[in-house]
Amino acid sequence: MDIVMLAAGTSSRMGAVNKMLLPYKDTTMVAHSCLMALKFLQQYSLATDKACRLIVVTGYRRQSVEKALSPCKAFVGATQAKLEMIIVKNPDYRKGQFTSAKVGVSQVREDQSFFISLADMPLLGPDHYAKLVPLLEDHAAVRPFYCPEGAEKKDRVPGHPVLLCTGLRKAILSQGDDCSVSRVLKQHDVLEMDFADPSWALDIDVPESYERLMQ
Repeated sequence: MDIVMLAAGTSSRMGAVNKMLLPYKDTTMVAHSCLMALKFLQQYSLATDKACRLIVVTGYRRQSVEKALSPCKAFVGATQAKLEMIIVKNPDYRKGQFTSAKVGVSQVREDQSFFISLADMPLLGPDHYAKLVPLLEDHAAVRPFYCPEGAEKKDRVPGHPVLLCTGLRKAILSQGDDCSVSRVLKQHDVLEMDFADPSWALDIDVPESYERLMQ
């Protein structure tokens, strides 16, 4: 199992602050998100005896973001699981998120199903990843949606992480940079799962969302 963690964006809506480096839970936003992914991979690896990898895509203020990942490197070094963390640079990160997705997916092993996740979603924990794994089965992908109880289907919000089968690796890499993961998914059999938990869709894009998170 591989997880592609996107952490390359410019945080343009946060002003001068790089949201990846914002303090959260005694570490940084990016380190916390990656640690949650690593804890899931650790559990999965120990349960299946399979090698797992976290692929972190950096770009904007790359050196600072990679330095912030030191707790994650320590976690990988201390575990008995077959676990690895790879950090890859997207030189074209200013061209949009899909360029980062392609850089990350290019590192996914060809025989592996994989997640695409976002490093600015700090409420995602190991259980969120684990809930999607048994749902993949014969589907091309599983995508969570945030749908509050009583809400109509049209009001639901697409979320992350997204779990994709091995075949979608080539499908993503074959697209131009102006594409998106959502557009690729629309061309395949995707199981859409509704959850009442807002964590599936809560990303930190503006100062106000960070302030609410820290309250």
